[in-house]
Amino acid sequence: MKAEPSIRTAALIGLGALGILFGRKMPGVQVIADPARAARYAAEPVLCNGEGCRFSYVSPEAGQPVDFLLVAVKTTALEGVLREIAPFVGPDTVILSVLNGITSEERIEAVYPGHTLWSVAIGMDATRTGRSLRFQSAGKIQFGERDGRMTPRVKALARYLTACGIENEPCADILYKQWHKLMVNVGLNQAAAFDLPYGGLAVPGPARDKMLEAMQEVIRLANLEGVPLPPDNDVTWLEAAMPAFAPDGMPSMRQDVLARRPTEVEEFAGTVRRLAQKHGMPTPANDFFYERIRAIEAGY
Repeated sequence: MKAEPSIRTAALIGLGALGILFGRKMPGVQVIADPARAARYAAEPVLCNGEGCRFSYVSPEAGQPVDFLLVAVKTTALEGVLREIAPFVGPDTVILSVLNGITSEERIEAVYPGHTLWSVAIGMDATRTGRSLRFQSAGKIQFGERDGRMTPRVKALARYLTACGIENEPCADILYKQWHKLMVNVGLNQAAAFDLPYGGLAVPGPARDKMLEAMQEVIRLANLEGVPLPPDNDVTWLEAAMPAFAPDGMPSMRQDVLARRPTEVEEFAGTVRRLAQKHGMPTPANDFFYERIRAIEAGY
């Protein structure tokens, strides 16, 4: 009889907001970084709410298989890291992606079949400036098998994350959770790209209206894709979540625009537009966000 899986060793790739937020809680985690990147990390230590975070860095060439691999890069960087993580993937390695959007798991699973759990990171309000991260809410990781089964590896990962002090929720409906988060990102993240903090989106006005229009497009598209997001999912979420966010806080896309970094608009509006075409569904709000945010990027 095969023993119950357990997670003892872990690696992480990507020291952005989520990589820092979760990695700092994982004892002995190896942060995957080539020598040049590791030197940059070491030269400017990571701070989280003003406290130093110590990480151990390992190059892909020196990598060994681990029980758990957390992928926390930007979606724009995923293609490149798929090769870098290869030495860390053994026969039983569990891979979890906390990337935004609904496509990263499929892309990882295509290269490493049978290793991926589907997941979504929710509820955090972290803001990163350089190597410094500040947050009020650490959020949690929701995860599960794509088909909803509560498998031994799902239970093993839940035990590991709980032992690390990372709030987590094994889910039988992870695709629903992912589409809900996509709705949030398509509205909140993209509207905030126009130099608006959370507080600016909490009040009535054109920005909030456009945000809600984009969210409604995701709800309709999710239903066409067989994921039953309710029609009032956008308003229900806003009423419940917005009071918890710091008014001057900002989601990742606004942080990207201010830092003149490539945004994840392709993963948000781009994905919505692409999937909607299949159903002949118009997406005027997401067309607007896609074209305007691409124009902002072109002006960097």
